Amino acid sequence: MRRYPERPLVGVGAVIVRDRKILLVKRANEPNKGKWSVPGGLVRRGERLEEALEREIREELGVEVVVKDVACVTDEVILDENGVVEYHYVIIDFFAEITGEPRAMSDAEEVAWVELDDIESVDVVDFVKKLAAKIEGAVTGTYLR
Repeated sequence: MRRYPERPLVGVGAVIVRDRKILLVKRANEPNKGKWSVPGGLVRRGERLEEALEREIREELGVEVVVKDVACVTDEVILDENGVVEYHYVIIDFFAEITGEPRAMSDAEEVAWVELDDIESVDVVDFVKKLAAKIEGAVTGTYLR
């Protein structure tokens, strides 16, 4: 149960960067419907993190993915109007590479390559701004914590 879970749910995401652009999807479902984020989804019981990400990318983008190192670990806690936890995720994002041209499939309204410098002008989920800053810092040698 995604809404009002008994405990946090574990999610995985793919951080795919090419030529200073990051691949983002516009979320088709809650939470954060209509906002841009990295592609990914929930880990199923008995599924390894890498397997979950490979499955999610096939389902969401219709391409194969090669999973690399961990890029970011974050959590997302969303409270309802009464202050009760409506959604709670622990998300592990991995750097990844894809083969083929991604297209919006399940859970994605749109797919776009967004310039890292343009992240602030796009309606992204909060952690994507932090992630873009970390990627930029790694590229320029000014890594931010």
